[in-house]
Amino acid sequence: MAFSFSNKQISELLRNVAAVYQIKDKNQFQIRAYDLVADSIEHSPSDVKTLWEEGQLDLVPGLGDKIRGYLDELFREGKVQHFEEIFHGIPKSMFELLNIPGVGPKTAFKLAQTNVKSTQDLEDKIKDGSLVKKDFSEKILQKILQGIGEYKRKSDRILLPVAQNSAQEIIAYLQDFSKVKRADTLGSLRRMVATVGDIDLSVASEDPEATVKHFCNYSGVERVIESGERTATVLLKIGLRVDLRVQPTESYGNLLQHLTGSKNHNIKLRSLARDKGLTMSEYGITDLKTEKIHKFESEEKVYDLLGLSYIQPELREDTGEVEAALEDKLPKLIELEDIKGDLHTHTFWTDGKNSVSEMSQKAIELKREYIALTDHSYPTLQYDKRIDQIEQYNYSQSKIRVLKGLEVNINVDATLQIPNEVLAKHELIWVSIHTSFRQSEEEMTERIIKALQNKFVTGLAHPTGRLLLEREGIEADWGKIFKFASDNGKIIEINSFPNRTDLPDLLIREARKYKVKFSINTDSHHVDHLSLMKYGIANARRGWVEKKEVINTLPYAKLKNIINLKN
Repeated sequence: MAFSFSNKQISELLRNVAAVYQIKDKNQFQIRAYDLVADSIEHSPSDVKTLWEEGQLDLVPGLGDKIRGYLDELFREGKVQHFEEIFHGIPKSMFELLNIPGVGPKTAFKLAQTNVKSTQDLEDKIKDGSLVKKDFSEKILQKILQGIGEYKRKSDRILLPVAQNSAQEIIAYLQDFSKVKRADTLGSLRRMVATVGDIDLSVASEDPEATVKHFCNYSGVERVIESGERTATVLLKIGLRVDLRVQPTESYGNLLQHLTGSKNHNIKLRSLARDKGLTMSEYGITDLKTEKIHKFESEEKVYDLLGLSYIQPELREDTGEVEAALEDKLPKLIELEDIKGDLHTHTFWTDGKNSVSEMSQKAIELKREYIALTDHSYPTLQYDKRIDQIEQYNYSQSKIRVLKGLEVNINVDATLQIPNEVLAKHELIWVSIHTSFRQSEEEMTERIIKALQNKFVTGLAHPTGRLLLEREGIEADWGKIFKFASDNGKIIEINSFPNRTDLPDLLIREARKYKVKFSINTDSHHVDHLSLMKYGIANARRGWVEKKEVINTLPYAKLKNIINLKN
């Protein structure tokens, strides 16, 4: 593919430079500098080449003189001589292999040196055992094989909001049709999984043929793949596949429960049903003795017949929810309405798009009592001027309390990006990983815990650093981190931004065992992002989180006391 100077291509180029520097054991500060700028460019709201054309490269955080010069050369000449020199002798396949989760630069280089030509070639050579003969351990190769599987699955998934937005548009279209009594999402989309495959929809209607026809006539349909009396599959113009199932109202609850899943959850329910002399399907629950078929309009009645408390869709993963429902011990899951404020947002003081006033006004519209502005701790940030502006805004109005916060990078050596005397001027400090993601589990664990030991630090933001469909999270001893956080009153964030949803739901469950306190935040870089809180809530619900476990469900007076204990 030709180099188009897109932000993504530029960031990949800089990360490749950092990877080669690691292979050649260059200075860690150099490696960190490239990783930092790569992240800044990848997440920049502006096109970096356009910034260069306008003489505004200063807007790229973390950009030093040397890398600035290389970018200037890249945009003028189409290549950088220094990069050409350091890439000399490096197999090109190495850079493809770096996309595999769990494969770092030195491993990728070693694999490429053994004549591994591509990801597929690597998979083939692991399976035929040829790499074992070249001093790769079976354990490492199996881990790489798992990473290849993750890498391949990325292209088959889409982020939850993309699927949900398309689904809701179709549902609104269906609900306008007089024959439709109800319409819902199904499958992983209804369970609010962070990434989903195809969109599955269900409709309650007494006229399935007319409903299917109406569905196929939706303006967003590119092609009807299949159409029957009660089902249809279409391909949308935006490239998404949508499957529709239509069922009479009297048994709609059975269908909704069955096709929401998950597979393992349904297996557990069927086992429970068999013990009661029942069989389950999407059409009803049959009593094997009497042959009576129980058809229900609502899901709640399905669970009630099985002797279970109603299980919310987000919990249906066979992770103990059925056992808890049998004992009426399901958690009272947090709701979006429980949130009082947002404690992780960004303004145009660093890489956000909006002002202090604009972010605050939007938060007021969303009925928030408080908002923390936590711009990145870039060395170029004018800390005192920013603090003055926030304080002036607070003095000027009484509708919302704006907190002076920062998001501070944890350096590779576990130090923080800025000194304590600057941290002390703020009310809330998040620390997070933005660079050097490929440290060992032991190194990363120590790095995070050492940062959390700082008395000014409130907690850990987007803890794993994952970017869904792009980058796997860091490896760390999460049990050790969660225990430290719990013992020392440090907060663990559940990040709502759709390409993060970080902590992952399974790690949320793990954190709850240590009685960790959470904060669910949007990580907004634009006023529109403040509405993304629902995705963090969904992820928290999948992790069994209750209102009492989340600090930003507290009114400001109580939240202030918690934060003050940290300072």
